[in-house]
Amino acid sequence: GKAAKAAAKPRVRKTDAKAKVMAKAKAKSKAKGEGRGLSEGLLGALNTDKPIRPVSRMCSKEADTASRPTGMPELLNPEGSKSRKVLILYTGGTLGMQALGNGTLGPIPGALGKSLRVLDELKQSRMPRCYFMEFDPILDSADMSPADWTSIARAVHHWYFEFDGFVILHGTDTMAYTASALSFMLEQLAKPVILTGAQLPIFEPISDARQNFLGAVVFAGLADISEVCLFFNGQLFRGNRAVKASASALSAFASASYPPLAELGCPIQIFRRRLREPPHGRFRLQEIHVTDVLVVWVIPGFSDDFFQPLLNSKTLKGMVLLLYGCGNAPARKAKFLGHLKRLVDSGIVIVACSQCTHGTVILEKYAVGKAFEDVGVVGGHDMTTEAAVTKLAYLLSKGLSPVEVRKSMSESLRGELTTEASCFTISEPVSGLSSL
Repeated sequence: GKAAKAAAKPRVRKTDAKAKVMAKAKAKSKAKGEGRGLSEGLLGALNTDKPIRPVSRMCSKEADTASRPTGMPELLNPEGSKSRKVLILYTGGTLGMQALGNGTLGPIPGALGKSLRVLDELKQSRMPRCYFMEFDPILDSADMSPADWTSIARAVHHWYFEFDGFVILHGTDTMAYTASALSFMLEQLAKPVILTGAQLPIFEPISDARQNFLGAVVFAGLADISEVCLFFNGQLFRGNRAVKASASALSAFASASYPPLAELGCPIQIFRRRLREPPHGRFRLQEIHVTDVLVVWVIPGFSDDFFQPLLNSKTLKGMVLLLYGCGNAPARKAKFLGHLKRLVDSGIVIVACSQCTHGTVILEKYAVGKAFEDVGVVGGHDMTTEAAVTKLAYLLSKGLSPVEVRKSMSESLRGELTTEASCFTISEPVSGLSSL
């Protein structure tokens, strides 16, 4: 009987069992996205004719027109270091534009990639290997929308475990908005995501494009940074602290309420205490799909009737009020305060930011500001308008209640605002990049 039972059981060879274990381990690794190189399995699984996860959950018109990466990452510099890899996402902007012959500048698909391949600086063995992806369509940053933010964030999320850092080539006009949005959307980010662009095309004989591009590649591929940054004219800013300060100067960006994270010079200086600590959680993506946010710049003598239609709005979810100084506005306009209270009571989150370039909102400092706090307006501290708008959209997209959103708006989530508990010392230790 025992012999018959033993004969009835199928025999599993050791080689078959080992193969199954290896197959399971490989499948598990692939599901997690592990591995630092461009694995053949991942590359083979992608269909180059299809974009990476089409944008959904957005307004249908925005989803249809969203710019998306096409094809596969193309290696620009095989001479670069095999130990470090950077993915360059070209979304558009002046950096890659050329004269179109009619007196205007515009992008030409494929032209920027060809130009970057011949850069002598990229061919050095100390530089990271750079892979290039071009978005379609290539956009002027004035055309950027939350659907495009989602496309960029999805590309980073898709290739996150394949690269050591990311460079996003972007137009300057709305770069600060995209940098702020990505800082919130890319949760538990443990790698550098550097946005950069240029005031002049890289094809011009005199241009800032070359330095901005190479600096962004260096910080993305060789620096130990765990946040979204903006690099321009030799300075590395926290993405959600930067604003465009000049339409024509090569030093187009500034960060009035937070100092630069690093400076490109002789030598390269990285201010370690200004950087965010590496996260402890697993990287994930939170898309922004709620964009019903309004920005109101308060001016002397404005009409209270402006707010009347907003009381009947069925779509408005949030508002950023740009007030005077440290959060002041005419408190004697009782009708204005009444409108704000009714908006807050209806579930609309109202955040107060300052019209000043430098400074912080302290609603309780003056009686006129305290009146706004009493009706439910939340102080935005020293957040930029770009950070306040994108943070508000991000929190609303997470499905939080108005009470939860108000609480989070006054807290630092990605280093976007300074509170008394987050103040830093003036003397900062400086380090550089030993690999250069």
